[in-house]
Amino acid sequence: MTNQNWKPCTAPKAGDTLRWNEPIWARPNKPRGKRDAIGEQEITAKLITCSETMEFQVISVQKISLNDAPISVQENDIIKRKASSIEKGNCLVLF
Repeated sequence: MTNQNWKPCTAPKAGDTLRWNEPIWARPNKPRGKRDAIGEQEITAKLITCSETMEFQVISVQKISLNDAPISVQENDIIKRKASSIEKGNCLVLF
């Protein structure tokens, strides 16, 4: 999906293909400890349901940080994200 047209995402709807960046989180070091961001990944996914919590089917995942942090999701995974989390990651929509 390198030569396709992406535009900023303002109002996603079911069926849209979105791309955003999000942190890769480390495991907590204490039972109630805060997790640290240890890298960053770019996710491209198709929006399945659009509500308070959005549900996506992952098309591709690419690590964009240079460290050795493992990618946290795989292709074809079903993931859920809040709209506010997607907006923080510079969300783009395929048109």
